[in-house]
Amino acid sequence: MQHNSLLDAVESWRQWLHSDHGDRGARARLKRCESVFDALLEPETHRLIASVHGKATAGYVPEQKLAILASVLARVENTANYPTFADALGLTREGTILTGDARPRLSPMRFSTLLRASEDADEFARALRRALAILGDTRFNVRRFIGDVLFFDDQTRRAWTFEYYHTRRADTAENTQPQEETQL
Repeated sequence: MQHNSLLDAVESWRQWLHSDHGDRGARARLKRCESVFDALLEPETHRLIASVHGKATAGYVPEQKLAILASVLARVENTANYPTFADALGLTREGTILTGDARPRLSPMRFSTLLRASEDADEFARALRRALAILGDTRFNVRRFIGDVLFFDDQTRRAWTFEYYHTRRADTAENTQPQEETQL
């Protein structure tokens, strides 16, 4: 339940940022951030941090992760029950699973770079921005993306590889039952 309130806080912030009441200038500045520190210099990032920390009754969410989310979510307007971020990256430009000579939207090399970059906040933010630029207007499950970035760990990294390559993990029960939108 704790995760849901944190996800709700981030998603509410993202929706506000993209709404008619949001600050278009702040959104533009967040899009141009080249580092976590740049994002931390933006008042809207601190609005997100305050909102999340107000919901965090158990556990701590590092400001670095929230700054990464602020800079990348400024670029993401769509949401809903769409494929996961990694799944969308592994599909062809037409949105289909690879067959024959087809190529994924994000090359395997860039995908590997994205996963390896998670150890360095600035590199991770940069790799996420590149991947979002490649996705363009492609819709993906933003709520799941938020949770993945907030709680990125080896389990998330492994899950993204299975989603990117569109393979089922035989070792988990999550592949035998439909995945709920809020499940991380």
